[in-house]
Amino acid sequence: MTETEIACQLYACVNQSGNSVDKRRLMIELPDIVRALTQDIYAESYRPGRMTAFAVQDPKLREIFAPSFRDRLAQHWLVSLANPILARGWIDDCFSNRIGKGTHSAVTRLQHFMRKPDNSHYCQMDIRSYFTSIDRRVLLTLWDAQMARLPYSGQSLSQINMVARRIILQNPAEPKPLLSGNLALLRRIPRHKSLFYNQEHVGLPIGSLSSQFFSNLYLNPLDQFIKHQLKVGAYLRYVDDFIILGHEPQVLIAQMREIDRFLVDRLRLSLHDNKTILQRVERGANFLGYIVYPHHRYIRRRTLRALRKRIYFFNGLLDPAHYPHQSMPLRGSWALWLTLHQLRAPLTVTPALLKRMLATLNSYYGQLVHANSYRLRIKIYHEMLGPIRRYFLPSDANYTQLHIKAVWLLSPP
Repeated sequence: MTETEIACQLYACVNQSGNSVDKRRLMIELPDIVRALTQDIYAESYRPGRMTAFAVQDPKLREIFAPSFRDRLAQHWLVSLANPILARGWIDDCFSNRIGKGTHSAVTRLQHFMRKPDNSHYCQMDIRSYFTSIDRRVLLTLWDAQMARLPYSGQSLSQINMVARRIILQNPAEPKPLLSGNLALLRRIPRHKSLFYNQEHVGLPIGSLSSQFFSNLYLNPLDQFIKHQLKVGAYLRYVDDFIILGHEPQVLIAQMREIDRFLVDRLRLSLHDNKTILQRVERGANFLGYIVYPHHRYIRRRTLRALRKRIYFFNGLLDPAHYPHQSMPLRGSWALWLTLHQLRAPLTVTPALLKRMLATLNSYYGQLVHANSYRLRIKIYHEMLGPIRRYFLPSDANYTQLHIKAVWLLSPP
């Protein structure tokens, strides 16, 4: 690829990337960043830089290693070129980080399997500390084996391979990451789940686009083994959470043991003993945020508890006397908004504030609408929202989402 082609691809990646704090801060420097990264890729001299480490507690405590904007751009470039090609060789029932797949498709597929008469039982498995246990030497071997499938040659293939290998071989803890956020939370991360205490060649950082791509590449041999060696027709996977279904519990147990042996021998991983579940399908499966049954699904109680906390937090911003402030581990658009605004309750109601609240509320309504939850959606609006309900209305009779009352959009920003 020429420098011009690489630069055009990188600018396309900029347009497709999220609205991160780094991206907003570096927009003025963007041409210089793209120019320098283009030269590094073209000359095959690219090396990932220092990461930022922090902890999140939503929904559970995790250690995040975030690459710089420059390195996120390089990852986006690599994934945009390699993923569409390599994903063609993955099984259809791999649902994570793939266009046209996702959590809702995975849950629908599980229900399809559950309704089959031959699938009276299921065995649900989870890999122990998956991302922090990935052996990057094994990953590099798997990447090398897939290189021949990429429709590139000569310099283009060499450039793609160079970026992939540099990302795979990078030890996230070297050079020492910039520590950010609540350091007390970082110190609470168990050592076996922290990249700071891992072996030098083990672990991929949670929070990187390339890690999502490489996680599918890493477990593709497992998918192929289950489908073609064990001959399991009813199998699906989302990241490291996967389910097999069948009629005989003893057969499922035997297959589970074969899977664990394969993980240990081939991928240097292991199943999480406490998260392996063997159960009849009519009792439901706790999968990807839902309690899934053959003909219906419900939202998890944990999700509702998280929604209640957010509603309480929103009411506390406007009426701290009746809703004493509680710090909330918010993420996504709220995390970005909070970094740009000083919050001192009580806040003045503005369209910008209401739009942030609405985005969070509708993200939950988006989950609820995929479950059997019509009465629950009504109850949330009429009973759970509390004082902030005066700012919102249901968008339709089915309460599929909310919108801001027009009168509040006329308020000065």
